[in-house]
Amino acid sequence: MVSEICYEVPGFGDVYLLSAICKNCGFKHTDVMEVNPHQDPLRITVMVEEPDDVNHLVVRSSYATVKMPELGVTITPGPYAQGIISTIEGFLHRAKEIVEFLTSSELDEERRRKCLETLDKIVAAIEGRLEFTFIIEDPSGLSTIVPKCGRVAKIIKEPLRVKLLGHVEES
Repeated sequence: MVSEICYEVPGFGDVYLLSAICKNCGFKHTDVMEVNPHQDPLRITVMVEEPDDVNHLVVRSSYATVKMPELGVTITPGPYAQGIISTIEGFLHRAKEIVEFLTSSELDEERRRKCLETLDKIVAAIEGRLEFTFIIEDPSGLSTIVPKCGRVAKIIKEPLRVKLLGHVEES
């Protein structure tokens, strides 16, 4: 079964949502794309300085990498990555779940210590006690960050240089 819908994101514009589910095997795939994208590779950076900044809306395409350098978090897309619409807080909670899993399953003491340090930083960021940078690097140019309604945010959009074969080049 495939579902498609065009959805208007306040302060951003129309996005196309796709959801596919196989009733036989249970495979699921979702994606989200901007209807009128600029399509140039793009890096979007926002400083999360106030507790309420985690409520900014994030439209992340299935091609985009999310980075939170101060927290030691990088979320890279795999071959079955899905586009999503969430808040920055939603990304923090997803990262927290993954690090909690790694912490409970990691046997090496040094790696477990690093996981616990990362977990402490993520929790502090969720609780608004730690400022951090939220970055989306999207070679498709289909992602964006929309400030929470009524808020002004310092969102920096800049071209992203992309190497051949889809590898992102740091600037």
